[in-house]
Formats: sequence, structure tokens, C-alpha cells
Amino acid sequence: MRYPASCKSVTALLCASLLALFAGPAAFATDDAAGMDASVQGLDRLRTYLDQFESLRAKFRQEVVNRDMELVEQASGEVILKKPGRFVWNYEQPFERVIMSDGDKIWLYEADLEQVTVRRLDAGIGETPASLLTGTADVLDHFEYVDASAVEGLELIQLRPRSAESDFESIILGFDGDMLVQIALLDRLAQRTRLYLTEIERPTSVRAEDFVFVIPEGVDVIGETEL
Repeated sequence: MRYPASCKSVTALLCASLLALFAGPAAFATDDAAGMDASVQGLDRLRTYLDQFESLRAKFRQEVVNRDMELVEQASGEVILKKPGRFVWNYEQPFERVIMSDGDKIWLYEADLEQVTVRRLDAGIGETPASLLTGTADVLDHFEYVDASAVEGLELIQLRPRSAESDFESIILGFDGDMLVQIALLDRLAQRTRLYLTEIERPTSVRAEDFVFVIPEGVDVIGETEL
């Protein structure tokens, strides 16, 4: 099954080291009391955000950089998230691409390949941003809390997947006040995916039909189409 690197990051199958400020775990290391206080507050903030999270609609800009911090891909579009387990990442530039879940199945549509890949939602997204933001489990069920730090006006919270089989080494969430505005992922090949959220609506009115995927006529369908 083929997944572009950026699409895989979103669902892990989820598209989300934001530039140099997300350079790695060392940026979060601290031993003093103030650092420990920040850590406790960071975990409390994250839990409060996730507990109160119902839905979100935003524009996003995505960048992928390699281990040498060279930009290898840029993309942009709109994202819609809603608990439990529903999301749409609608890529508009540079190519049309859709990643959608209705809570049971995931569709990956790549317009340039005229291809749709379908699979069950529960097929391995336990340690991903998709499960973190739209799941129902406690954040520490699937992620180890690493640390928190304040950098250039943002509060950065770093998590590490508990599963050794996860595609990611770490996930960093960037908060501006009580608003999640940045997501970064470091994968096992040291490739970093950065997501910047703008025009954020939270909570937002989201319709059930926003998560209904209609397979375009004439495209190849790969995977299970029946539950």
C-alpha cells in the first residue's frame, strides 16, 4: 500500500520540530524547579485541552524537512476534526489529496494518481495525532509525556509514543494561550513534518456529511470498501 510521506504523517498512516525551535528533545531538557513546574502545568494544559476538545476547523500549512533540515515538501489546505475519530485533511496545494475518517474507515484519495485507498480506522492509529486529538482515551494511555517549554511566546509540549512499533519518535504540540496552533512530528528516519494552523474555529459546527467520502468516478479503489 502506498502512502506519501506527508500523508502518512497526518494519520500515521496524519499529516502534524517546527523549524529550529523544534530541534529535538534537548530543547526540552531541564532539571530546575521552574522546569518541573512548567512540566506539570504543560501536562495539565494538554489534558484540559483534550478533555474540552469537541471539534475544530482550520486552515493548515504543512512543511516536511529531512534529517539535514532541508525543506522537501510544502502543502496547504483545510482540516476538520471531531470526536470521536472523525477528521478530514483536505489538501488543496500543490496537489489535490484528501484523508478522511468517518470514525470507522479511512479514505486516502490522491487525485493525481486517480486512486483511493480504504482501510479500517482501528488499523494502527493508536499512537498518532489522529488518535490524540479525536480519540477518547487518556493521553497517557498511548503517549509518554516528555516535557514542556516556553519558546518565543509558544508553550511546547512534547510526547513520545509508547509503542515501539510507532512510525514516530516524538510529537510536539505548540500552544498560543489556550489555542493549539502548531503540530510537529519526528519520524524514525529523522524526517520532520510541521503543521501550522490558522483561521482556527474551535468549537465549530461540524455536520455529519462533512465526513462522508464519495469515491470519485473512474478511480482505482484499493483495500476494504465494506466494514
